[in-house]
Amino acid sequence: MPDLPEPRGAFGGFIGPQNLLTLVANTAPWVLDGGAVPSEGRLNELAPAPLGWRAILLASERVVATEEPDEAQWTDYFALCVAAHFATVMTYVPTDVDTKIRDQLWYVDRSPDELVRRKELALALAGWDVSSISRRRVMVDGVGAVSGHDGERLSVLCGGILGLSRVGDEAGADELTNAVDAELTREARAFAALERTRGREVELLQLATVLTHNAGDVDQGLSARKGQRWSSPPGRRFGRLAHEREERYGGVFARAAALYKALMASEGHRNYPLREVRCLRAHPDLLLPFAPFLDRWGASLATSPLLSDADRTDVVLGLVTGVRKVRGQRGYQRALAGFDDAYPGGLSGKAMQRTLPASARRALRDTDLRRDMAVRPVSFTSGLAKRARDILARHR
Repeated sequence: MPDLPEPRGAFGGFIGPQNLLTLVANTAPWVLDGGAVPSEGRLNELAPAPLGWRAILLASERVVATEEPDEAQWTDYFALCVAAHFATVMTYVPTDVDTKIRDQLWYVDRSPDELVRRKELALALAGWDVSSISRRRVMVDGVGAVSGHDGERLSVLCGGILGLSRVGDEAGADELTNAVDAELTREARAFAALERTRGREVELLQLATVLTHNAGDVDQGLSARKGQRWSSPPGRRFGRLAHEREERYGGVFARAAALYKALMASEGHRNYPLREVRCLRAHPDLLLPFAPFLDRWGASLATSPLLSDADRTDVVLGLVTGVRKVRGQRGYQRALAGFDDAYPGGLSGKAMQRTLPASARRALRDTDLRRDMAVRPVSFTSGLAKRARDILARHR
């Protein structure tokens, strides 16, 4: 944890704005590099732009820590939290302010004008370009990119539906409801398109992961402040998409969940072993892509000019630790296999062996790990592809 410039609860009992920015810089120092501070505008007014999230972060000093924020300050703080969350959610150490956004910041001040501003900001999230802050996006022809950021947006929107409904703004809640439906429809189209396309099973599994997590984000948004029961109109329409009433959205979310549960759920951990590998935070090219398909990522780390020899040792140690601590996952083994192939002399060569502690050297000689690493990438992916098609055939 970095040193924080503000006391605990500096903004109305919540994390101070500069503390939040410090956490962003700690996990993604490159996010703010070289950016010019927008010349004018409240933070929510900076949102309607592809890099609105970055503009908001650059202008964060406009939110001043105070024990009793006024109506406008709460909206600016809402914007800052959303931007910070979007900037870091796919990094190694997310800021984790999403609960504050959906459970509290839709409710802290109920000024009609400010709620409208928050609603407009939530709608503007659809236009944010997150290509520089995520390596976990699936591109689908005719649909565009689908990613976990879409789930974060859905969670904000669903929290807003509840927040606006509580103050009687049914028209505003309907706007957010329509936005949720449009996004879920888009994601369903993307999945159906990849289902029809042989040879894209890896992307299909990645998309199954995204859709299942995004459906969970919807459930979290609808559960904000203990939310609405699933029998409520938003709950009946959007709730528990991955669990029941498969007919909604053509059954796509149920099929995605079936793939995820059988083949990808073991990769759904939070990558805690890599949080200690600080060198991986240095550049967006080092961000983690979809697990378990990490062979290329591992190979890139073995030769990246962004990393020193000492950094590479830290990476290997982090991956070895992950193999030991996170049972059932396969991504770290694939990353080590890719690293082994690309690093001069491999992991068993003198250059790497002399830098590793004895415990790591022993771990790399483990029979199970060596067996997993010996599987070639094409065999690994083709096996998963066949299993994916078999699962889908049973769910038709």
